[in-house]
Amino acid sequence: MNNKRWFEILLQDIGLLLFLISVFCCAVVIYIGGAELLLENSMMFFVVVVAIILITFSIDIAAFIVVASQIICYTAYKLFYLYESGSVINAASYAWLILPIAVVGSMKLFCLGRNHLELENAILKQQVEDLVMVDTLTGLYNLRSFYYDIDRQIRYTRRNKLPLTLMIIQLRYAQELNKVLSKTNYDKLKQRLAEISGDTLRVEDRQYSIDKDGSLAVILTCDEKGGVLVGNRIRSMICEKSAFDKIINSSIKVDVQVAFVQYNEEMGNDVVYFKKCVEKELQYDV
Repeated sequence: MNNKRWFEILLQDIGLLLFLISVFCCAVVIYIGGAELLLENSMMFFVVVVAIILITFSIDIAAFIVVASQIICYTAYKLFYLYESGSVINAASYAWLILPIAVVGSMKLFCLGRNHLELENAILKQQVEDLVMVDTLTGLYNLRSFYYDIDRQIRYTRRNKLPLTLMIIQLRYAQELNKVLSKTNYDKLKQRLAEISGDTLRVEDRQYSIDKDGSLAVILTCDEKGGVLVGNRIRSMICEKSAFDKIINSSIKVDVQVAFVQYNEEMGNDVVYFKKCVEKELQYDV
């Protein structure tokens, strides 16, 4: 833990401690004032609560204006009361000249530490998401990893004159399935599709999860004839009755669109264009 984060946590803890002490002091003042000053002290505490709510929602200026107005009005009221009646002001009443500022100030200190920590956590979360290379649902590498790997594979293929085929597997009517199935079952469907596809591949082939609808990209180290064999195996396994057992009922049929394109020199190193070529072929798989 670095010094800055430690300081922010300390700031938050000190703010919370001072806030609790200040609120406790308010309760003590109300108790000491007794029935004679109960209404007066209760109104003062109510105004403090309003200021606390404002400071909690980061309306700082309004909160401090409320507190300042409260102290000024209360001081004027007490001086007028002293001038008119000549009675001695209760010693506990002097606490209201300090407590509103103490309560709001300590809450602001707490919120300041909390906001800094939340901002830092948000930044860290975004940085982690930017670095994540694995789809958490299927356990496969994601689209970011796919682009990184396909670029390296294309360079390796061109250098060694080896065949390379990119295949994309997409759920047919994915949007409709998402509406019909529960979120849990739809997630299980995507997981099962990834498992079926993975079972048909060789060790040297690589599979990726490329979108939220469960579409898969597969880098095959073979030519188009090999792509045809892989596609037929995938379709055959998906058509089996037990393929999605306990995930969907018999009235729902799961089918996929499969398309593949073999890499050629004209594509160069444009991995996006390579992927778009395969996606274009998906339109013809009806």
